Amino acid sequence: MPFPLNDLGNAVRAQIYQTVVGGDATVKPSPNTFFTWVTPGLPFTENELDFAADGIFSAPDAETQNKRVMHAYNLSTLLDFIPDVEGPYGVERQEAMYKPDAEKRLSEIYRQILRFSKVAHYELTDAEKAKLEKFNNLLWEKKTVKDLITDEEKEVTEASAMMLAYSEKMAAYLDAAAEYNSKRAAAAGATGPDGKVASADWILNQKNYALKVKAAMDAWTSGGYRNEVDKINAYINQTTERSLALWKQSLEERYDAALIATPEVGVSFPYTTLVPGDIAKSAGWTEIGVTHNYTEWSKDQTNTSWNAGAGVGWGFFSFNAGVRQDNTEYTENHQVNDFKLKFELAQAVIVRAGFYPEFFANRGWILRKGEGWTFDDMPSDGARPPKGEFIGYATQAIFARNLEVTSSDFVSAYNATTSKTEVSGGVGWGPFRLSGGYSRSSSHEDFKATVDGETLRVPGMQIIGFVNHLIGKAPNPLEELKDADFE
Repeated sequence: MPFPLNDLGNAVRAQIYQTVVGGDATVKPSPNTFFTWVTPGLPFTENELDFAADGIFSAPDAETQNKRVMHAYNLSTLLDFIPDVEGPYGVERQEAMYKPDAEKRLSEIYRQILRFSKVAHYELTDAEKAKLEKFNNLLWEKKTVKDLITDEEKEVTEASAMMLAYSEKMAAYLDAAAEYNSKRAAAAGATGPDGKVASADWILNQKNYALKVKAAMDAWTSGGYRNEVDKINAYINQTTERSLALWKQSLEERYDAALIATPEVGVSFPYTTLVPGDIAKSAGWTEIGVTHNYTEWSKDQTNTSWNAGAGVGWGFFSFNAGVRQDNTEYTENHQVNDFKLKFELAQAVIVRAGFYPEFFANRGWILRKGEGWTFDDMPSDGARPPKGEFIGYATQAIFARNLEVTSSDFVSAYNATTSKTEVSGGVGWGPFRLSGGYSRSSSHEDFKATVDGETLRVPGMQIIGFVNHLIGKAPNPLEELKDADFE
């Protein structure tokens, strides 16, 4: 029987969502987590993440170093956004981030919050000050680097070895959890003869997948300093609730130290990277398979309100500068017969060197309208769904690669759609970019699917979504603090 594209899209969406965010007694989802879809996906080549894998200043020559810093600028710009609980990270927002007057950049709003917040002041002892400085330096460290062209030395802030180990072990745990959730979701939605393998796999191997999750959690604790980092952050939060002045000053200094510049663009930007940096070569990719049989299962899955853009139909659309002509024939209601989709999925932790989200959990600061803070709303009212200028931030980027769709009807619809799209445009389905050009600042790349009979293949990897964290009510000062306590 034929199936509407939108039903197939819902099945794909449910499978991805349950893999990344869903959970059970073994892998418990966070109540403050929500998923944002990217429409269409953001393609990345392995070279575009060379700085994340190998670093910027380890480059062998100036030309390579300049390329790496440009790649760092591109990633930082694309990730410098505040998630929206009401909609996906669409192409308009993606392209707008490169504009000088882009609204609501995460880094800029965060800077203004630091700059104009009034903080509680209670003099710390010398011992508390020393301990606070020690703990800050354990998480982040300052390095002096030399520009290969000018020989100018500059101090930059980077994640410490402890913080990198923490992020790497957390990424490994997320990979194990994603595999566990993927196998569970595949078994839960399995139907017919094709579903026997997924069902049998879960029946026989669930304990093994659970053990991998436990082993990754134990490795995060023993080798990734999980307890130590959590205790450090708890001490910083507890201590600075009484006196934020010194901590706030250090956060502003670290924000400035984390800014670097690229010769090509000529503006400073906040250094941002991914862990694992060599995600294109890492082993943490989970294979996802979806068929038309999953459409009924997906209807039973609850679409949480934090699944941003859950109500958006997954039909065909054009993007970028290409002008799509008459294309009303192929929409999310278009009927498709047999359908099989498979791809690989991986998660990368987003690390922002100058960004300290612990500040938002602190209850020793306020903002006053008219005293520097000129926005209509506070950062977040803490409601569900929240309202505000800074309701959360992306913590993980979700990558997909080697997409393959087997369906004669789907391929026919794709071919008909691309034939009506200008050369510079392209076609996407849901969060997947299937073909077309895409821009990175001053550069331009082509991204093209290949068709072989009834099979459509999309090479390479792309970001298809983000896992985001809600910050709660901010500011949210302690009730015993009076207005006169803030300065």
